[in-house]
Amino acid sequence: MKGFQRMIRRSLVRAAVGLALLCAAPAFAQAPALVPSHVQVAREVLELSGVTQGFTNIYNEFERNVQNMLATRPEMKKDADAVIAALKPEADKRASEMSQVAAEVFARKMTEADLKDVAAFFKSPVGQRYSTLRREAMEDILNTLAPWTIQTSQYLFDRFSQEMSKRGHTL
Repeated sequence: MKGFQRMIRRSLVRAAVGLALLCAAPAFAQAPALVPSHVQVAREVLELSGVTQGFTNIYNEFERNVQNMLATRPEMKKDADAVIAALKPEADKRASEMSQVAAEVFARKMTEADLKDVAAFFKSPVGQRYSTLRREAMEDILNTLAPWTIQTSQYLFDRFSQEMSKRGHTL
C-alpha cells in the first residue's frame, strides 16, 4: 500500500507540473507570435537534450506503478492491460502538448540562431556522448552528494537552533 501511495504522490506532482505548464499556455498566447521554425528548433533542442523524454516517461512510470500495484491481483491483469493501452494515446497527446509548451518557452528565451547552435552541439559526437552519459552522471552526482546534503542540512539547522537560543528563542 505504501508503494501505491508513493505512486499517487508522484503522479500528483507530475500532474501539477503538467497543469502548471498547460495553464501557462494562455499567457504565452498573449505574447507576440513565434515563427514556427524558431519553435521547431527549440523543440528539437528539447528532444536532443532529453527534456521531452521526461514527458513521455510519465506514462511509462504510470504503467510500471500500476503493474507493480497489481502484482498481487492477477485476476485484474487483463483488464488493467487493456485500460493502460487505451490510455496511451491520451498520454501521448498530453506529452506532445507539454513538449510544445516547453518549446515555446525555450523559443522565447533563446534566439533561433542560438538554438540552432545548441542543436548542432547535441548532434555532434561530443554532444551525443554528453547526452548518453548525462543521466548516469546525474545519478552518480545525486548519490554522492546525498550524505553531504543531509549533513549540511543538519549542521545548518543545529547552528540555526544555537543562534536562535542565543537570542532567547527555543525551538
